[in-house]
Amino acid sequence: MRSGNIGLAAAALVSALWASPIEANKLVPGSTADLDALEPYGGKDASILRHPADWSRDVYPLQVHSHNDYWRDSPVYEALAHGVMSVESDVWLNPDDGELYVGHDPFSLSVERTFHSITLDPLKKAIDQANAANHLVSSSNKESSFFANLQKQQVTNLNKSTTQYAGYFSGGVGLAAPIQLLVDLKTEGNSTYKKVVEDLEPLRKAGYLTRYEAGKVIPGPLFIIGTGNSPAAEIAAATSRAIFLDCPLGDALTKGLDAPDGTHYEYNKTLCGIASTDFESLVPGFTGANEATDAQRQNLTAAIDAAHKLGIKTRLWDTPQWPVYARDNINKLLFSLGSDWINADDLDAIQKF
Repeated sequence: MRSGNIGLAAAALVSALWASPIEANKLVPGSTADLDALEPYGGKDASILRHPADWSRDVYPLQVHSHNDYWRDSPVYEALAHGVMSVESDVWLNPDDGELYVGHDPFSLSVERTFHSITLDPLKKAIDQANAANHLVSSSNKESSFFANLQKQQVTNLNKSTTQYAGYFSGGVGLAAPIQLLVDLKTEGNSTYKKVVEDLEPLRKAGYLTRYEAGKVIPGPLFIIGTGNSPAAEIAAATSRAIFLDCPLGDALTKGLDAPDGTHYEYNKTLCGIASTDFESLVPGFTGANEATDAQRQNLTAAIDAAHKLGIKTRLWDTPQWPVYARDNINKLLFSLGSDWINADDLDAIQKF
């Protein structure tokens, strides 16, 4: 066919299409209401619409720390629903019964609100759910046995992690960062720490805790950091532990830790789960109402960079929360300077940040 004839034929085809638009077949027969109710699958409760990865479906994980998480309507779960990867629990050792209770101060404690009930039990349930269909750790789910060989092949091919567990926000075994828990010891350090270790034991036995063993960090779906009155020297001296230290951010980080017995420990990534300090200590008087000066930016950058050179992540706490525009300015500044964890009280706002 001559080129002129090809052009005429193409023009005729386009003209015909415009003159008589072709109606696409409807993907789903029936009304929009039927689709909204998921009727094509048998209704919203149909089993076909449920799968083992439902726990974190459509939730994007965020490097955000849920400050005073126990204050929320639903501790732990609310943070996870927002994609928040770090939560906090303030624990108090009660001398009368030897149990740990969670709250901001001794006057806000409740008998029911224990370290187990408010913090550890929800975290365990989250990781249990994430691994319900993981044949490496569970045989209670029909999918865990049915797809066992396929899962084994996938794990062998990846070979990226020594952990056999899926994280809460994971796309598979060993593919996601763990949920981070900061345990703020409010009562005397040594005795409170001993009880924290005791309460964490079921999670350690389950293999859920990231741990330090003879110079190496072995990953797990939960990462525990001791802060507040945590006995730093005891943690530093341990050759086997499942708790890491909240180390000081700033000049003190490079000086290391001097134990009461005279032993000196260097802060490093196997000891420090995080390095943090209050915002005011690095930029006195800065409220976020105006742009940070070059000197203020340099103070923050120097502290953050020093921690990163040691392989340690950073967090600035007690950042101004009001007015909202000033809070957001500070969060943007910290994010731009590379600080790893953004402190948040308003989870709805930080998720949309």
